[in-house]
Amino acid sequence: MQTVLIGIDLGGTNIQGAAAVNDTIISKDKLATHSQQGPGTVIKDIAKLVLELAAGKKIQAVGLGLPGLLDVDKGICISSCNLGWHNVHISRELSREIGAPVLIDNDARVAALGEWSRGQAKDCKDFIYLTIGTGVGSGIVINDHLLRGPSWSAGEVGHMILNPQGPECACGNHGCLEALASGTAIAREGRAAAAVNPTSLLAKNLDAIDAASVFAAAGAGDIAATKVIDTAMAWLGLGVANLVNIFNPRLVVIGGGVSLAGEELLAPVRTQVNRYGMKMQRETVTITTSRLGDTAGMVGALELARRGLS
Repeated sequence: MQTVLIGIDLGGTNIQGAAAVNDTIISKDKLATHSQQGPGTVIKDIAKLVLELAAGKKIQAVGLGLPGLLDVDKGICISSCNLGWHNVHISRELSREIGAPVLIDNDARVAALGEWSRGQAKDCKDFIYLTIGTGVGSGIVINDHLLRGPSWSAGEVGHMILNPQGPECACGNHGCLEALASGTAIAREGRAAAAVNPTSLLAKNLDAIDAASVFAAAGAGDIAATKVIDTAMAWLGLGVANLVNIFNPRLVVIGGGVSLAGEELLAPVRTQVNRYGMKMQRETVTITTSRLGDTAGMVGALELARRGLS
């Protein structure tokens, strides 16, 4: 019987999945995440998607990327704000449903595996993947090794504190990179700017302001929106400069929804790295956006399954 590997990217909004035979993706699909109905429903939905993707073929293993703090060895989601989960034995429960082993890891690290296996970082031994969306996460690869840490928590660069007097972060600290430069932060500052600038393009639909609309208004020349974007990208660039100085990567790949801004994001980030990066580090790093886009997590989950087998 032909065998398949399955990769699943579990997010707060959607569950994306793919099946691969001999390293070739043969099917893809996605469905909504009904996290409000509890982990049991979500696990059954994932199982249904896995079996549909497998299409009767024998499942060798499933790789699963999900947000939150995890015990990777035990296959437990210790906590996930995005999903509202606490101490969910996701690997065990999903394995019971599908009859195959389930490997898990943090979604940002899994997306880094995707870029490493099929994206911008293919064959790169030293790189940092950043995902900038609702929050800020990362996967850090040094000397051909993905850093996970003794408690599976390495790479929480979104909680690098850049301004202790800055806005409060979801983690409870103030001035974290995530609180200054994430999509959530950009939307928050966009709403604040609209409130005090009634002639701004942003003020036309206060309830619909998100990071994309702030970038769009800035692109149209709106002064208030431009200030919000300039400030957020300056903080992001400072965070990247710190990472470049500490880890000396050959490559920084930026993914997540905010990365869709392209050069509007890359240009100010590169400027900050050139300003604050140490000479040796800044001269040997390339900063670019993701090649895989929102499929990085799904592709990385396939790679997680493949590595779990080996």
